[in-house]
Amino acid sequence: MWGQGKDEFSAQDWKDFYTKTLASNYDTWDLNGFDQELLFMAIVKNQGVDEVLASIAICDFDDFEELRKYKPWVAAFVVREDLRGTGIGTAVLKLVEQKAKSYGINQIYLWTEGEKPFYLKRGYKEVEQLIKPGRVIDVLTKSFTDL
Repeated sequence: MWGQGKDEFSAQDWKDFYTKTLASNYDTWDLNGFDQELLFMAIVKNQGVDEVLASIAICDFDDFEELRKYKPWVAAFVVREDLRGTGIGTAVLKLVEQKAKSYGINQIYLWTEGEKPFYLKRGYKEVEQLIKPGRVIDVLTKSFTDL
């Protein structure tokens, strides 16, 4: 699971995250809200069985205290490993950006470890770099008012 083995995420954190998403209202977003998270999944039927192709979320908080000055965030963005490089990630990211714009969000943030070129090619700009023991975290943003 994404985030597994990272100090800032416990198994209980992930269980709480996914449980909370089940009760989310996907029709609205409170621009002044806090502790909001909406998880989206790309699912396809394969021989009658649902297969998750990718997941992505919008949330208005970050687990790193140093980054809580920014919001909202693209988070939990995972594409099934065998489908990476096929365009699914780009399509899912575009869809969540469109959803964010529909909520009235004008700017969104994300952080990544090692995938910065992917986001730069899709219009994201560098904000800062956070150095943690054994980790380099690039913080990026995309403004929808510049488009």
